[in-house]
Amino acid sequence: MRILLVDDDPISVLAVAVYLRKLGYEVTSARDGREALEQFQSQRFEFVISDWNMPHLNGEELCRRVRSMKLPHYVYFILLTGRDDKDSLLHGMEAGADDFLVKPVDREELRVRIRAGERIVRLEQQLEERSRLLENVNRELKQAYQTIRNDLATAAAIQKSLLPEPWTLPDLEIRSLFIASDFLAGDMFGYFPLDDRHLALFQLDVSGHGVSSALISVALSKCLAQSRSLEVQAGTRTPSGCGSPSPNRMLEELNRFFAGQPESNSYFATMIYAVLDRETGRLELGAAGHPPPLLWNREKGTIEESAVRGLPLGVVANRRYASESHRLAPGDRLFVYSDGITECMSPAGEAFGSGRFRRLLEETAHLPLAEAIGRLEESLSAWRGQGSYTDDISLVAIERK
Repeated sequence: MRILLVDDDPISVLAVAVYLRKLGYEVTSARDGREALEQFQSQRFEFVISDWNMPHLNGEELCRRVRSMKLPHYVYFILLTGRDDKDSLLHGMEAGADDFLVKPVDREELRVRIRAGERIVRLEQQLEERSRLLENVNRELKQAYQTIRNDLATAAAIQKSLLPEPWTLPDLEIRSLFIASDFLAGDMFGYFPLDDRHLALFQLDVSGHGVSSALISVALSKCLAQSRSLEVQAGTRTPSGCGSPSPNRMLEELNRFFAGQPESNSYFATMIYAVLDRETGRLELGAAGHPPPLLWNREKGTIEESAVRGLPLGVVANRRYASESHRLAPGDRLFVYSDGITECMSPAGEAFGSGRFRRLLEETAHLPLAEAIGRLEESLSAWRGQGSYTDDISLVAIERK
C-alpha cells in the first residue's frame, strides 16, 4: 500500500513517515499540494494523508483536485487539521475527504484510521477487479455474439440459396414468397421437373424456429431432391414417364424417415407434396398436417380449399396417407402456404386469418402472379406493423397458362 504524505512541516512528515514505514507501508512525501499533484503524474498512491493549511495549494483544494482526476483506482484521503469545528469538517467532506485527524496526530489513532481506510481500499480494488473481469467477459460475449450472428447470416444466405428461382415458362408460371422469422427458418419449399411433363412441388414446415428446425427442413428437402427421377432443368423436355412416387407414397416414405430420427421426439413437420401433369393439368395432392392448399378457379371466379388431410410427419410411424386429384385449367392457380400467413398477428393480437387471406387472393386474381404475391407481402407487412414476424412465412403459387 503506497501512501503520500503532504505537509509543509518536515519534522511532522519525518515522524509520521518513520512510523508508517515500520507498519509496512511504502511512503512518499510532498511539501505542499502542488508538489503532491506532480507526484500523482508519475506514481500510484492508494492513500493520501495531507495537512489542511499549506502554501500554494492547501489540503482541501488538493482533495478536490485528486477527486477530479480520472484515476483508474480509488484514493483514500485523510485530512490533518488543527480545527475540529463543524464547518471545517463539512467543507472537507464536500471536497471529498474520507476521514479527518486532528493535529498533533496520535499514532494509535492514525494506525486504526489507516487500517479502516485500507479495508475500504481493498474493497474498491476487488470491485475494480470484478468490474474489469466483467468488462472482459462482456467483450468476449460481444465478440462471440457477433461471430454467431455472422455465422447465422451466412447460414441464412445458404438456406435461401437452396430455394428455387421463379419459373416463367410458356405453359406455366411459379412464384414464391419466403420470410424467415429468425435468421434461419423451419419452412422450406421446392419445385422441380420429374420428367418431360410432370412437375413436383413440396412445402414443409418443421416445428419451432432457428438452427435445429432449419437443419431438419434442409434434411427433408434433401430426401425430396433425391427422389427426382431425372436431373433436368426447368422447361427441358425428355421422352420419359413419371417415375416418382405418388404424393401419398412420398409422404409415407418421408414419415418413416422422420420418425426414425433421434430428434423425432422433439420435432414434427407438416408438409404438402404435389405432382402436376403439365400437359393435362392433372394435379395430385398429398398433405401431412399442413394448411390445405387453395385453388383459384378462373372460370368460377372462386377460391376452393383442398380437402386432403393427414397427420404431421414424425407423429406416428408407418402412418398411411391419402391423396386427392384436381385439374388446373388454363388460368387456374394453386397456392401452397404455411400457417405463418394466416397466423400473422397484428399489434393488437389479431390473426391475419384464412378469410382475409382468401379474399386477398380473390381480389388480386386479375393481376399477374408476381404482382399478386407482392400485394400479399405488402398486406402482411402492414398487418404486422413494426414488430418482427413470430413465425416463418412461405408460399408457393402456380399458374397454368
